[in-house]
Amino acid sequence: MKSFYFQVILLLIAGFQLNAQDQKSEFRQALEAIDGVEVVKEVRVSQHFTEAYELRFTQAVDHNYPGGAQFTQRMFIGHAGYDRPMVLSTSGYTAGRLGGAEPASLLKANLIRVEHRYFGESVPDPLVWDNLTVWQSATDHHEIVQAFKTLYKNKWLSTGHSKDGQTAIQFKAIYPDDIDVAIPYVAPLNLCKVDPRIYDFLENVGTEAERKKVFEYQIALFEKKDEIMPFVKRQAKARKWTFTMGIERGYDLGVLEFPFAMWQYGQVKPLDLPGMEASAEDLLKPFNQVNALFFFSEPGIVGYLSHYYQAMNEMGYYGYDIEPYQKYLPDTVDITWDFTLTPYGLDTTFNPNTLKFLHDFVQNRGDNMLYIYGEYDTWTATGVTKITGPADALVMIQPKGYHGSRIMAFPEDQRAKIFATLSRWLGMEVPIE
Repeated sequence: MKSFYFQVILLLIAGFQLNAQDQKSEFRQALEAIDGVEVVKEVRVSQHFTEAYELRFTQAVDHNYPGGAQFTQRMFIGHAGYDRPMVLSTSGYTAGRLGGAEPASLLKANLIRVEHRYFGESVPDPLVWDNLTVWQSATDHHEIVQAFKTLYKNKWLSTGHSKDGQTAIQFKAIYPDDIDVAIPYVAPLNLCKVDPRIYDFLENVGTEAERKKVFEYQIALFEKKDEIMPFVKRQAKARKWTFTMGIERGYDLGVLEFPFAMWQYGQVKPLDLPGMEASAEDLLKPFNQVNALFFFSEPGIVGYLSHYYQAMNEMGYYGYDIEPYQKYLPDTVDITWDFTLTPYGLDTTFNPNTLKFLHDFVQNRGDNMLYIYGEYDTWTATGVTKITGPADALVMIQPKGYHGSRIMAFPEDQRAKIFATLSRWLGMEVPIE
């Protein structure tokens, strides 16, 4: 009798499983059939998608040894239709949701958003820093594209903002045949470990009156440091920010960072900055508004440690010209972001070959690439702002734009040029009405 009841229970369980399988959509079943894909959960549908899911994709830690150690890479997919184009959004950092992408909206396209290796939930265990390279990251994306092209056989585009866009450039350069069109937004492509073009940009951006106001504001922050620090320390304590370098050193670096951060996003207008006559609290308001201190705190550095490793080892970054502020600093040479890595014993030896390869590709072989920048965005200083080689590419700089520059914010005539170019490259009308 017990055996009979046991068989009945097994049949019921099997029935429930079959019923659950029947309830899964055709698209979800197609996802689950892709080798290496795990469907984590369904996520809320937005825009033009009919279904959306959070996924995990199995990757080799070192793509030179695909049979070796593995990790799972977090990604998201929004489905609009197998007959629609696919947009690959290449995150340069953590990616916690599907979000949106302007090219996907313009084309009513499918969207895949991929978290970068060594960020968020896509970190191998144990963590081997040597495998955090541009080539390894690009190969992550190559593996994903090859797997999902079994479902999506229309045009493929890649895109991303800032470091996300930088990642899109790198992927296109290393695997040029994977993607039909790349649209990196506000993406730096540095010349070397510490790109001096940032200094030139900050010395010329805006008007002379605006630059003078910014400099005077920085001097006021240094001159009134003793009055300001009690407020800074209370804020840091309330936010649970600790500083391995010491909070006073973090504050000094924040003052040096201020012009970069202010021009990058444009949320603070230079002529509105307070001067020496302002109170400590009023001086601190713009400083807090651009979040200049956070990136030098322990949470800020640890949260972006993988980014700083990439920047100081292979992708380049910027630094701080100390000469105008020498009176207030102990430094005798310009400051680089090596200071983020050395406390953790991480290597800061720079490999210049990657940037040489990327610059050569962009100018000579980087066809079907649309570069979007903002006129006032600090990162435009190190962007791909001119094509001097034979590459069939287009650079567009949004007038008075900042780090949030996008295609639909361009003047109508410039938008028309962008749409015409994309239509030619894709062989379809852009935008899709």
